[in-house]
Amino acid sequence: MAGRSEWRGLSRALRSGRHHEASGWAALAGWCWRHLPELLLVLVVVMGWRWLSGLVGSLPAALALSTVLGGALAWAASRAALLVVVGWRLTRHRLRAGLLEARVTTPSGRLPVLLASWPTSVGERVWLWCPPGLSAEDLEDETERLRAACIAREVRVTRDVRWSAIVVVDVIRRDTLSARRVIPAPITRYVLAGDPVEGDGKSTNKEVKEVKIHG
Repeated sequence: MAGRSEWRGLSRALRSGRHHEASGWAALAGWCWRHLPELLLVLVVVMGWRWLSGLVGSLPAALALSTVLGGALAWAASRAALLVVVGWRLTRHRLRAGLLEARVTTPSGRLPVLLASWPTSVGERVWLWCPPGLSAEDLEDETERLRAACIAREVRVTRDVRWSAIVVVDVIRRDTLSARRVIPAPITRYVLAGDPVEGDGKSTNKEVKEVKIHG
């Protein structure tokens, strides 16, 4: 199995790195489709600013939009939702760039087709369709590079059991089981201070006050 992985890596390294890209209007349509949420957001902001400018003027409209944005960033719930959306879009673009730079393409330069992507409790999940000449094993060989490209903790690649051309890529950004607050042991303070500690865990220095733990 290791030999097959090495041969696949050698095959990707020897590829020219050219990307099979449409030209003209097809390329523009593909770019607009990939950036459709961002374009819609810009359109909504511009239309909202123009509508407010017609009612109250340009400066109050700008102040109102700035206040709404500041409130969304200050409120914890909306800030968490914004981070989820930003991570979702970041994965969409960075995963494509990582596949391209790692040369995870067909010999003719075709990239996997992104079918869908959706946020999860730990990050994002992406469904890809592998064209002929590409397999899930090619993506598994480059999980380290894809992890770095997506700025994530971990990247997991799973092949669909029935439809082998469908590959699920799980981008792990958060560990829901990790502790949010670490409470140090009382003995740590004595060790850092250089005081000798008895067998029962109490400092022999009589001048050290009792450590109180507040919840």
